[in-house]
Formats: sequence, structure tokens, C-alpha cells
Amino acid sequence: MKFAVLNDTHAGVRNDSIHFHEYMRKFYEEVFFPYCIENDIKHIVHLGDYFDKRTGINFLSLQRNKEHFIEHLIANNMTMDLTLGNHDLYYKNTSEVNSCDALLKYDNITIYADTITKDYDGCLITLIPWIHKSNMEDTLEHLELTNAQIGMGHLEIEGAMMMPGYYSSHGLGFDTFKRFEHVYSGHFHTGSTMQNITYLGSQMEFTWSDYGDPKGFHIFDTDTREMTKIKNPIRMFEKVFYDDTKYTQEEILAMDFTHLKDMYVKVIVVNKENPYWFDLFMERLNKAEVIDFKVVEDHGNLGDMSDEEMASDAEDTLTILTKHIEGMEITGDKTKLENLVRSLYTEALDVAS
Repeated sequence: MKFAVLNDTHAGVRNDSIHFHEYMRKFYEEVFFPYCIENDIKHIVHLGDYFDKRTGINFLSLQRNKEHFIEHLIANNMTMDLTLGNHDLYYKNTSEVNSCDALLKYDNITIYADTITKDYDGCLITLIPWIHKSNMEDTLEHLELTNAQIGMGHLEIEGAMMMPGYYSSHGLGFDTFKRFEHVYSGHFHTGSTMQNITYLGSQMEFTWSDYGDPKGFHIFDTDTREMTKIKNPIRMFEKVFYDDTKYTQEEILAMDFTHLKDMYVKVIVVNKENPYWFDLFMERLNKAEVIDFKVVEDHGNLGDMSDEEMASDAEDTLTILTKHIEGMEITGDKTKLENLVRSLYTEALDVAS
């Protein structure tokens, strides 16, 4: 048996942005379901954070999710097991009230608020929803007693990579899951593997932090116990470089940016010796119907940095904030401050959208 694995799909993401409604439609209708149909995939295991907001749902986001995902699920006679993620819970310390139970009342969807071990065609898999104060004891007992060799869930593990260069300072230890041959998890949107635990990473790009991180969904084979990543080629964030020492005016006028339609774009200015040419460049970019663009041109002393180094340097507000914290002379725990700033930064992105 082979089944698809989704996680962190965050319906209603970025403050219910219609641009992300369309992005999700493209992923589901042009990538995910065509693959499932072609390869006779009839079951999905979703590892949590199906919805984005803990306290409510925008009706348009709910309708678009129904059109772009649920209706295809039903039309193709597919079933889904869904473990709750932290974004699916109204309260932080109990699963009693959650968006999935309230909004996904379909015969072909089974929702798991508690840890359970299931038999998938002879392969025992322990499904682990978000762990909190109310289910901690029962979850740890189940993990101790289960005879499953594979775990899948929505986990926060201390020391796991949240994004490149940032590691979780909270959660359970790796030893909690040592009895498993392998554990696959949602929650952190960057894919990574440490010891026997793999964070699958999100299927889609939601913020600039996802830029350059390959996205995709996964297929699990119960016979071989192998997890295979299927690439999502649809992008939301892109960078373009401007350097008028490398082009003629005619070449700038001939530039085609149609591939940037419906994307967020950062223009990295390497050299701008002719302001008029730059205006022509930006005019061409505007005609591409990008969602939004930002120009980064105050590099100071870039020196001999490569294009990749410049892109990274220009991209990451979060890196600037973190470096500032690292340079602060404080006696408290800088890691906690970094985590707080990261959380506020993510919330600010949602509000800004």
C-alpha cells in the first residue's frame, strides 16, 4: 500500500489572502491530485495544521478549501486520516475544541485528537497529534507500549531544526521516540532529519523564510517503509537581480518577467548606474502582474559577495534581528528572546499580507 502524506497545509494562511487561495488551488489541482490519480493513491495521512487560525475561519477560505481540496477528495473516492496540529486547536492545553472536528464532518475523513496505533496494510504506524498538558500522560504511555516501528505526527522536539540556523528550545527529547525505526513529523516548515526523526517540511511556500527551501508532498510505501518526496514546482517567492553594467537598454526592454505573475518578488540591486534604465526595468516588472515587490539596493559594503550571498543578506529581516540580539549585553536567556522575536515576526507577516 502507498498513501500520500500532507502536513501544515494551513487553510486560510496569510490572513486569508486570496493570492494564497489561488496558490493552494494550483498545488491541489495541478500537482497533488493529478499525481494521486495517476498513481492510484487512495488514502492520505495528514499530520496536522490543516487550518491556519486557531480561533476562527474566514468563510471564503473555508469555501475555497472545500472547492480545491475536499471536493476532489470525495470525487476521487479518497479517504484521509488527520492528526490534529497546534493550529487546529482553540485552546493551547486541550484538544476538546478544535476546527477539524467542527468543520470537517465528512464520512471519508477520520480525525484523531489522541495518539493511536493503526495497521496500514500490515505496517503498524503510531499517529501522534499535537502533545499538550491534557494528553501528555496518555501519549507518553502509548509511545512506551506501542509495537509500531513507524511514528507520524505533529511534534515539537527540543533540538530539532525549525529553519536553517534556528533550533527548537522546547518540546520532548529525541529519546522519547527512540523505540521507533523512524518518525515523520509536521510542525516545522523546513525539512530536516536528526537521528531517527524527519521533519517533512511544508508542501507550499508561505513566507520569505520558505524561499530556497524545496517544497513538496510525500508518498509512504508500507511495504518498504520508504518515504518519497514529490516536488511541488509552484513557487510564491522569487528574487531577481538588477545590474545595468551587464545589460544594454535594448536587453532591458526585451526582458520577460511573465513567469513572475502572481508571485512576491524582491529586486536585488547590484549596480544602478543609470536611473532611467532602472525605471524601464521596473516598468517591465510591473507589467508582469506580480502580487508585490520590494527593492533592496542599500547594500553598503557588499564588496565581492556572490549573488547567492547578496540574496541571503538582502532577504532576511529575521537574520538582522537575530544578529542584533546576539550582540546585546543582557544576562537573560537570549534563546527565549530570539524565539519571541521570531514569533512576532511571523505574526507581522500575516498582518502585513
